[in-house]
Amino acid sequence: MIWFDIKELERGLRNGDVSDRMVFNYLLTSLILTSLAMYVTTQDYELAWLVAVEVVVMLAITVVGTKRTFEINAAGDGKDYFRRYFSLSMVTGIRLVVFCIPAGLALGIVGFFLLKILPPIPYSKDLFNIILVPVIGVWYYLMLSNSFKRVSQ
Repeated sequence: MIWFDIKELERGLRNGDVSDRMVFNYLLTSLILTSLAMYVTTQDYELAWLVAVEVVVMLAITVVGTKRTFEINAAGDGKDYFRRYFSLSMVTGIRLVVFCIPAGLALGIVGFFLLKILPPIPYSKDLFNIILVPVIGVWYYLMLSNSFKRVSQ
C-alpha cells in the first residue's frame, strides 16, 4: 500500500497497476480508522474500560465482516467487488436502520416500564450498549455477506 505518495498512487491507478486486493486494503484501512474515530470523543460508558472492549469488538467485527465479503465475492464470480460493496453496504445499512428504529422504540418502551418495576441494575446502560452494538454490527455483516452470496453466484 502507498501511504503518503499520492503521485505514485495516481500513476498506479492511471496505469492499471493497482489491484483489487490493494484497493480492498485501502477500504479496510478506511473502515478501521473510521471505526476508531467514532470512539475518540465518546463518554457514553460509566465504566470507561468498556469503551476499549467495544472498540476491540467492533474492529474485529468490521475486519472479519469486510474480509468475509471479499472472500465470498472472490469465491463466486470475482467481479466488481467495490461496485458491489459500496452499493450493497449502503442499502444494507438503510434496511438495518429502518428495522432498528421501530425495534429500538419498542425496546425503549419495554425498558422504561421494566425500570419502573425492577430495582436498579448497576451499569445497566453500559451492559445494554456492550451487547446491542456488537449484535447490530454482526447482523449488518451477515446481511451484507448474504447479499454478496446472492450477487456473486
